Amino acid sequence: MIDIVSSILTFIIVTAASTYLIAFAYKNTKFILKHKIAVKREESVAREMSKKLSDDKKMSKKEKDERILWKKNEVADFEATTFSIFYNNALFLAIVIFLSFYILKSFTPTFNYIFSLWISAGFLALLSTGTK
Repeated sequence: MIDIVSSILTFIIVTAASTYLIAFAYKNTKFILKHKIAVKREESVAREMSKKLSDDKKMSKKEKDERILWKKNEVADFEATTFSIFYNNALFLAIVIFLSFYILKSFTPTFNYIFSLWISAGFLALLSTGTK
């Protein structure tokens, strides 16, 4: 129902602002989750890496510990990134649908688009700043 040509500037501005806020939420959520995941995966990653590195007798204990720590951070980073993207996208989509179809349904399509995206992205960014 919205004419794309006449609303292109609005689309660009709203999409850019929403993208920035969602990227901010990804980063914050990933940062919070990475430490929690690293603690949970520490034992299993250490066990797996110890098995892989047990054959190499030339490697010092310190180097083995560094490789285990590197692998633990790599696993935690991957899992935190994956979960952050899934969680934030699912929450963003749910909020956009709720706002645009239930709360803002009486607004014009352009204002519905602007407010539903900005409110959803802003709320997501706000939620991501929590410490738990």
